[in-house]
Amino acid sequence: MDNEIGSCLSLEKEGEVTLTPLEYGHIFDIQHEILELMATGDNGKVALERLCQMAEAMLPNSVASVMWLNISTGLMEVLVAPSVPQAGHDALNGLKPGPGGGSCGNALFHNEAQYVKDTKTDKRWVDIRQIAYDFNLCSCWSMPIRDETNQAIGTFALSSFEQRSPSGFHKRLLEVCAYIVNIILKRVEYETLLRKKQEELNIFGTVFEHALNGIIVTDSNNKIIQVNNGFTSIFGYGAAEVLGRTPNMFSSGRHDQSFYEQMWHSITQDRHWSGEIWNKRANGEIFPEWMSISAIADYNNIIQNYLAIFTDLSELRQSQESALRYAYYDQSTGLPNRQKLKIDMNERYPGACAIFNIARFREINDLFGVEAADHLLEQVAGILMGFDLQVYRIGGDEFVVLFYDEVTRESLTKRIDQLLELLRASVFTIADEAVAIRMNVGIAIGSNKLLTHADIALHLAKDQKISYAFYEENANVEQVYRTNIAMTTAIHKALSEDRIICHYQPIVDFVTGEIVKYETLVRMVGENGEIIPPVQFLPVAKKTKLYPHITHAVLRQACHCFAGRSEEFSVNLSIDDIEDAETVKYIIETILATKTASRIVFEILESEGIENYESVVRFITEVKALGAKIAIDDFGTGYSNFEHVLKLDVDYIKIDGSLIRRVVEDSRHRIIVETIVDFARKIGAGTIAEFVSDEAIFLSLKSIGVDFSQGYFTGKPQALSASN
Repeated sequence: MDNEIGSCLSLEKEGEVTLTPLEYGHIFDIQHEILELMATGDNGKVALERLCQMAEAMLPNSVASVMWLNISTGLMEVLVAPSVPQAGHDALNGLKPGPGGGSCGNALFHNEAQYVKDTKTDKRWVDIRQIAYDFNLCSCWSMPIRDETNQAIGTFALSSFEQRSPSGFHKRLLEVCAYIVNIILKRVEYETLLRKKQEELNIFGTVFEHALNGIIVTDSNNKIIQVNNGFTSIFGYGAAEVLGRTPNMFSSGRHDQSFYEQMWHSITQDRHWSGEIWNKRANGEIFPEWMSISAIADYNNIIQNYLAIFTDLSELRQSQESALRYAYYDQSTGLPNRQKLKIDMNERYPGACAIFNIARFREINDLFGVEAADHLLEQVAGILMGFDLQVYRIGGDEFVVLFYDEVTRESLTKRIDQLLELLRASVFTIADEAVAIRMNVGIAIGSNKLLTHADIALHLAKDQKISYAFYEENANVEQVYRTNIAMTTAIHKALSEDRIICHYQPIVDFVTGEIVKYETLVRMVGENGEIIPPVQFLPVAKKTKLYPHITHAVLRQACHCFAGRSEEFSVNLSIDDIEDAETVKYIIETILATKTASRIVFEILESEGIENYESVVRFITEVKALGAKIAIDDFGTGYSNFEHVLKLDVDYIKIDGSLIRRVVEDSRHRIIVETIVDFARKIGAGTIAEFVSDEAIFLSLKSIGVDFSQGYFTGKPQALSASN
């Protein structure tokens, strides 16, 4: 979607605001349902009222109305307004078009759209201000309905009980609804209903020719009798080339006989089918489209015609493929990433794997910069791929190689020696300087925990300062974990001595420039007073029973700190925290005792694997009932993140720093950030940009419309007092 999601679909005209696939679907549904209502002979009032109801569903807390100009009196009258009480009809009837005649009076008078955000102050409502007060109409958007001479003959309006301005989607919705009303009014002008659906299709030929999607009409023998301009632009055929032929001429060859049998079974039994289908254009190009086919019967229930409405999905599919590539492939090297690795290993488990690590990569990154370090990664990836291996990049300086055939220690040793020898002999260029690099490799064979064991072996190779190490049961495990044991002891002692502390990083409003929130960040104070960052102790804590105690300590300190302050503050929670009943109980008790429930935000890491959605949703529901808010952290690191947000009903989306860091120089990153911001607005969530490190990034994000900024440019993490 986004990306699902954010691409320009065939619905939009050139130069107009881009609609999302979801918005496109809403307008497509309205067109299709009203078209079917007209085709089945329902009277115009039913179709108009249904159109109003569907438009109201697109703008909660609003009412829709259709007004028309009485030529004999020169005044406007309500044609339909199904959700407006009779008193409202009476008040609006007799409305005089003019500069002070409200949104509808102005739309008709000026023959152009009117978008009034505040009816109680806007001068366009000066003559009918009392109506706004009597019926609590706070805003009103009105679109003129025009006849074939382009003269305004009426209006279609959405009036809201709250002040608001229309989005690009709502403006497009008004345009489409006004056009449909015009078609319905033409339909109503006929004195009698036409008895055959073929004649009805002729009456509504204008609808087909101007529809925003492709339309094909066939007779009962499936011979094409009519196509619209949308069909011609999508398929590349002129009408004369297809009339009298069957749609089989568009077959792509991608679907087998059973596909078409099931499709026609649905059309015959249910009189309708919709789904994705691949067809072929006049130039031979095969492309995907979303098609909806309806069987149209006469008054004797005998099928006379088939109506197919479709849209070209090529651009949407390209957007989806781009999103998939971003989700499953590393942007620097082009290699598949950790998410793709998990999928591939689930589909076919290898016999062995090796994790390659570039020694002292952090120093290279700090010395030469991110761009140069990325260039080094590309060179290493190229060498590994040159061996025709299945290679993945799973972290900053780590690559995974899977082996399916070479599963003996001897064959793997030979292959790893070859790889390391080539890497040692290769000359790498960093910032125009030739450098040599050293690799550490961890190897695991024949285990159901290959990645874990290879990681242990990698740490063993680093500790022993050797090129590579194989995972061995018992002895090597003890060696690898000796550092972890020491850290576990240090964490336990720090907890008992209250040396787990909190620093707070400010979050700034892009519009006002003021600090409005803080994120709570954990630190550990060493025995000599040094500050130990979380990356050094949290991974160990997560593997022990100490992690919940750290969560308790952080939550307790943060809540007591902000009990005397006015800002919102956030605390990070892992999935393990949320699924731990004791931790959840402690969270509830603490925020109630400190009276911070209405200002605390719980950040959930988007990239963590959420398997038990039931427990997560239950936690969110429970804390939100107390007034707390929910944020998704590191948003943009996984493919299903849009689905996560919809499931979890979040209040804030924190955009992952990997996107923010390159938003200025990489247009792809900017497009993704823009898509996330647009998606957040549609669902009513705020957006927070992480890792805002300089002014250029800050200004770029501000222009995109991100709500809040977090990063060293606007404020470093620091200790806070328990008062503002």
